[in-house]
Amino acid sequence: MKKIFRFLAIALVAATSLVACQEDEGLQSDSQPVVKYIRSTDPTLADVYLTEASMGEMLAIIGEGLEGVCAIRFNDVDAKLNPTMITDNSIIVQVPSTLPTEITNTITLTTYKGKKCVVENFVCLAPAPIVTSISCEWAKPGDEVTIYGNYFFNKADGSLIDITIGGVVAELIDVTPTAIVAVVPDIDTSAKQRVLAINDNGTGRSSFYLYDSADVFMDFDNLSWDWWGYSGDNIASDNGISGDYMLMSATSKAWNWDDKNLAAYFCNLNEDGSVSRELIDADAAIEDYVLKFEIRKDAWSDLDMAMWFTDQYNTFSIDGTEAQCHWSGFKAGLPDGEWTTVTIPLTEFNTSKEENETRKLSASQMKNFCIFFFGSLENDANSGAPLQIAIDNFRVVHK
Repeated sequence: MKKIFRFLAIALVAATSLVACQEDEGLQSDSQPVVKYIRSTDPTLADVYLTEASMGEMLAIIGEGLEGVCAIRFNDVDAKLNPTMITDNSIIVQVPSTLPTEITNTITLTTYKGKKCVVENFVCLAPAPIVTSISCEWAKPGDEVTIYGNYFFNKADGSLIDITIGGVVAELIDVTPTAIVAVVPDIDTSAKQRVLAINDNGTGRSSFYLYDSADVFMDFDNLSWDWWGYSGDNIASDNGISGDYMLMSATSKAWNWDDKNLAAYFCNLNEDGSVSRELIDADAAIEDYVLKFEIRKDAWSDLDMAMWFTDQYNTFSIDGTEAQCHWSGFKAGLPDGEWTTVTIPLTEFNTSKEENETRKLSASQMKNFCIFFFGSLENDANSGAPLQIAIDNFRVVHK
């Protein structure tokens, strides 16, 4: 592990917030800090004394004279301290997730009065990479994507971490410990593909797949559905990601009832009460699922994208009683003209048209699906501003 750390050149650029060494009652202690042992904060492991811990792990430092401690350093990296977690006999602290530039295998505690205590032979372990998401799950070969996660550290010989998509090594454009810009390699986009991040500390596998169409319920390729507010002119394919998509184009206006250009409806519930397909199991826990879709923002400066599920046949009013989600995508940092994957927890379907967060979505309500750019403007100066959004591949997936 020493060798790995010594050759790693990338350091996480992040601000650490230390307990301010200011004059208060606790920090005025003249005691010499003494560490008796270090253990996990897990009560079931309280009797296990630790000599190593992984980055990001919570630790309990047990000793005496700790009340005056205002800084703790693992190797040469300062930890973030919470003053409410410091007493005379214990300190709860998280091992920093930043790689040290010098490996000393020590923990150094420093008090406001300048007294120090050094714990020797304590090793900080770098965990395996974690892959959490990608900027677009339908990116094409040759496209640049950003892969998000953590612990994207270099290898011991100084070479970059390996990223594979669909089993093929991707070209890396930029690497930080939490984000990697890569080029999608030449892979089969007709089959779902997983992202792997591989370095000396292990392999991180994405829980998501690229090109996974199994749960897609609305992709605008099948025009046999019963559409509300649908015009054939709204369906496009140029600069798409997987066939046709819907292009919503109008202007941003408060309480705008433009149901031709700013609304879409997926009819899944039949008149006899049956559904064309199940979007989610009837007994599923809403908190375990998310709504995903791809979006391309061509122009969007205001007006929420309201979405809701309904279990009423041929009923799709924003004035209804369904739990809605009002997504302010114009504030989400979406890049202009690029397809981006959006993930919204189903628990965010909890509001009314008036944005009173008093409603709750249930799995039994998830039959039909509605979209409507509708509501008040955040800034009246945006009234009349162009709004053009491309959307595709709506799906409900497990977290």
